[in-house]
Amino acid sequence: MNKQFLLLACFAGFNSATAQYPLVSIKDLQFVNDQLLAAGSDTSAYYLDTVRVEGVVTFNPCDYGLSTTGSRVGTWLSDGSSNEWSGVHVLLDPGAIGYTGTINDLNTAVTFIDNFQVGNKVQCTVVVSSFGLSNAPVPGNTQLLLLPAASSLKGIGQPIPQPPVLTIDQFMKSDGAGGQVLQRVTGERWEGVYVEFHNVQVVDVSYGTGSNSGRIFWSIQDQNGNKMQIRDVSGWIRNDTSDNFCTAQGSNTPQLWDITPYIGATLSYVRGIILEFCSSTTGCQYYVAPRDWNDIGPVSFSAPVVSNVKLSIPVPSTSQSQTVSATITDADGTVASATLLYSVGLGNTSFQSVPMLQSGGNTWTGVIPPQGPDSIYVNYWIKAVDNSGYVTNFPDSLATNSFYWVKNDGVNSLKDIQFNPTGSGTPFLAGKWLTNMNVEGIVMATIGFSDLGLTTIQDGPGAWNGIFLRGQNLNPLKRGDRIKITSGKVFESFNVTYLDSITYLVLSSGNPLYEPYAGLSAEDIRTGVFAATEPFEGVLLGFTDIYVVNQNPDAPSNFGEWAVDHNTSDNIGLRCDDYSNDINFDFNLDSLSLNQKLDYLYGVLYFSFSNWKLLPRNKNDIAGYFTVSVQDVDAGPFLSLYPNPTRGLAWLRIGGLKTPARLTVRNLSGQTIYSADLAVAAGQINELTLSGLPAGCYLVELRSGMQLALAKLMVTP
Repeated sequence: MNKQFLLLACFAGFNSATAQYPLVSIKDLQFVNDQLLAAGSDTSAYYLDTVRVEGVVTFNPCDYGLSTTGSRVGTWLSDGSSNEWSGVHVLLDPGAIGYTGTINDLNTAVTFIDNFQVGNKVQCTVVVSSFGLSNAPVPGNTQLLLLPAASSLKGIGQPIPQPPVLTIDQFMKSDGAGGQVLQRVTGERWEGVYVEFHNVQVVDVSYGTGSNSGRIFWSIQDQNGNKMQIRDVSGWIRNDTSDNFCTAQGSNTPQLWDITPYIGATLSYVRGIILEFCSSTTGCQYYVAPRDWNDIGPVSFSAPVVSNVKLSIPVPSTSQSQTVSATITDADGTVASATLLYSVGLGNTSFQSVPMLQSGGNTWTGVIPPQGPDSIYVNYWIKAVDNSGYVTNFPDSLATNSFYWVKNDGVNSLKDIQFNPTGSGTPFLAGKWLTNMNVEGIVMATIGFSDLGLTTIQDGPGAWNGIFLRGQNLNPLKRGDRIKITSGKVFESFNVTYLDSITYLVLSSGNPLYEPYAGLSAEDIRTGVFAATEPFEGVLLGFTDIYVVNQNPDAPSNFGEWAVDHNTSDNIGLRCDDYSNDINFDFNLDSLSLNQKLDYLYGVLYFSFSNWKLLPRNKNDIAGYFTVSVQDVDAGPFLSLYPNPTRGLAWLRIGGLKTPARLTVRNLSGQTIYSADLAVAAGQINELTLSGLPAGCYLVELRSGMQLALAKLMVTP
């Protein structure tokens, strides 16, 4: 949230001074011209100005449930019309204005709850702000922050404007590939306005867990696949007790609301207030927020519900037919017929049809004949009709993001698994069991004691060459193992792709690892540039001469993360996570310093909690930290140095030697400072002491046969 902490140095006499602030209409506060909207800017021309505003309250603030901590409460005002630019969000939020009193103190100063009741016309003094991605002006939801000046009643019992009937595609429009594109030019003008949609279907229902337990997430969709999410601002549909500002006894509204009768049904109408909500992962979207149960209309009809769609062969050959099965039900009647439609070539809408037959209970199946040529995509969708003639097109009549791949040699690379030709970050094979795999790769990280705690493999050094593995049979794997995977399930969890429950064979051990990929910008990863993120998920990346720009980006909490960038001009940077078994929780604070230059930083690219992050596999991947017990990591020789950096005395622990080895220490000019031959000492660890070295950076090399271990030693004055 973009909270502008305003310097309100003196509240004394504030009420008597409010008349000096201009009275600005809601339309003028909200209006942004089409040229700016098309360029992606929707910030109010009055941003950060203090103004007076007048309007009719359209939402009961006692039902407001967006703040789980009770730190703020809000409502909406209307200019009394049903026109564009006629509504706006108003918030009572002490923290956002730097108010030192409690929210109850601010409520008293504003006379908020008393005056801001539905149907009251009020005038109030506000600062114009925004709810967006980062520091405004950026795209986001315009919100007016109430200042500690008494509001005044200008009328009681005013009619609530009738909601204009709009269409979903004015706000969000299907991109034909499973996503929705925000329509800022046509949608922004309705932000904050109470509107209505007709004949929309309830889709994408999911239930919250953990801190979101009780919440229901769902969307409404039209017949063309345009989709808009519901925002549960109101306690009537939120199912928690966050709407408790007006009562000390807990929730102001009933805690339980059941969406079950509406799942898959078409509603005669859905009403609500339009909001814009932005996140770093999905960007900005428009939402509709029903005020209470009366805003969710009756079921006008219940078309068939299509679910549990399955393919008999995830990746068939050109000689194999494809059987598509689905569960099809109808809540208020029977399923009369089902048809399977398909086309060849991604995005081709010239569909052919085959009948689906009821094969037992609610299961229907249809068969697509063999298709070619090799490596083409086949689109498919299902049309179900009930006994009343109502129709469901699943996923829609364009087969949006519904296709399979015809490939004679099956799945034989990690790119085959990770890549989605539509440009989506979710593999099109997600959720599929693959039994005809022939994928070989090198283990790059393991669940070993001194390793990452996650297993990754790569079949190359760059884009689409990495993936995370999951399963119960990964313990034996070591870095450098070359494995052949013959089966497994593609699993997408919190936007990270895994290959789960694999069947594999170790072909050889002790193979050299792929070099860290060094062609990316930390800034591009941080900002989520697709070409620098999704293709490199699960790939080992490398950066040289990079700086620690934030030791703890989650302050005042500490989750063990730090951030790096190519320079020290900002404190945001690319996040690094202490996921590794070898990196202690306080590593960011006790082993790093602000603006510290790291000679190198390696890590596997990962996504969590709305951020792309680098996961160093152990301290060997960070500048000069070498504290790894490599029996759990590598089959070859290893060395660790400590303390590092040092003021002149360093201990080297050496192990894993299978043949005689040579230890060499060189300065950055390549001059040999120290060298020694080491014999194989089974079950022993050699310890050497180096002292008297001038300050600087040294390269330590351990060579055993064809294998090599390298480390950097930093000597400080």
